[in-house]
Amino acid sequence: MKKIAVLIFTISTLASYSQSKLGYYVYSDKSNNAIYSGVPWLDQNGNIVSAHGANIIKEKDTFYLFGEAHTDTSNAFVGFNCYSSKDLYNWKFESVALPVQRSGKLGPNRVGERVKVMKSPKTGEYVMYMHADTLTYKDQFVGYAVSKKIKGPYEFKGPLLFQGKPIKKWDMGTFQDDDGSGYVLVHGGEIYKLSDDYKSVTEKVNENITTGFESPTMLKKDGLYYFIGSHLTSWEKNDNYYYTSNSLKGPWTSRGLIAPEGTLTWNSQSTFVLPIQGTKETNYMFM
Repeated sequence: MKKIAVLIFTISTLASYSQSKLGYYVYSDKSNNAIYSGVPWLDQNGNIVSAHGANIIKEKDTFYLFGEAHTDTSNAFVGFNCYSSKDLYNWKFESVALPVQRSGKLGPNRVGERVKVMKSPKTGEYVMYMHADTLTYKDQFVGYAVSKKIKGPYEFKGPLLFQGKPIKKWDMGTFQDDDGSGYVLVHGGEIYKLSDDYKSVTEKVNENITTGFESPTMLKKDGLYYFIGSHLTSWEKNDNYYYTSNSLKGPWTSRGLIAPEGTLTWNSQSTFVLPIQGTKETNYMFM
């Protein structure tokens, strides 16, 4: 199963880096002609692109990057940023798509992490998902927000409900299948199918696969699903690993590591895989 790993990881390693652990890099000009991994990216204003735990979606000819804004002094939620790009090399700051709320579950001194955005094929609305929590990680749940415009502003709606109750998990991701069906992925390998409007859960498709398995991320190639996650090592990096299956309901087969052993997944943690459709084939960008 090495072929798919090479296909994904030779393209980019934009991942869940901690800005406080990165060195600073100044580009010699304002326009880039390549993706530079492992160094801060700069937007059109020369500011570092602040988009931790991000995802990218494409609308017409433009890529939109959503991620956590961060400071080096606290892990408190300070907003989810939106950036745009035509080429994945050069990024424009668009907005704080979802700012800190005045109060409540995404208000001051709360946690908002791993933001993901998908467009509902049925309604045309953009739905944003996130892990919301306290600073002590004692009130975790998957939340959601909505907007009619991709750049926002998004309106926070609270917990995403399944059978009338919040999904009380922390690390989460999303996946949109070929038929437009949307899914929320949570740690351990649980998969939840979304309603047509993406605002609630209709079914728990897959049960827990294993202990740990943080930062759940998924792609599909030639009818085969690839489910990526990391070990539980708190804020420390580790060697991420993956499973494959012909069905989201499993069974899932363990395939080992996604990067050379001991590289700690190139000092990163998975957050998303972006399919990039070219004129001849589709490539996959590991983020």
